[in-house]
Amino acid sequence: MGFQIKNILVAKDLSQDSARVIRYALELACKFHAQVHVLHVMPTVDPSVLNMVALTMGADKLAQLNATNEAELAAQTKEQLHKIITQEAELIEEEVKHPPLVEVHHGDPAPMILSVADRLDVDMIVLGSHSKGKLHYAFLGSVAEKILRKSHRTVVIVPPQKP
Repeated sequence: MGFQIKNILVAKDLSQDSARVIRYALELACKFHAQVHVLHVMPTVDPSVLNMVALTMGADKLAQLNATNEAELAAQTKEQLHKIITQEAELIEEEVKHPPLVEVHHGDPAPMILSVADRLDVDMIVLGSHSKGKLHYAFLGSVAEKILRKSHRTVVIVPPQKP
């Protein structure tokens, strides 16, 4: 019985290395004839900040503004990701058999990525790595590190490109 990959989840922010990480997943998908799911998780605003703004402008107005802005940002993010996917698919030698599916959610990135991976029952999670140094990770942790520790799925970390 051989190793099969049918579904790949690419969890990506919109940093400079996003395109490389997406291309890596697309190339893997071509080799295994897999479906790629591209996920972007938009972080939520800190509750203490929301409370302060709600006191100033009113909770109802804030909720309405927040819902409108979240929907607009999600649509813009999906559009941006589709552009990146199209550009990267053109650079691959093989034809991408299954068009990548894009999802944009709001929330805490690591739990959201794990939740979407479970819902989609993916075989592999592909993440980019931000090289921020050992001190940063010692105190703040990283999404990639949390995914590696908590996931029971194959996780591939694509390192940042050297300058």
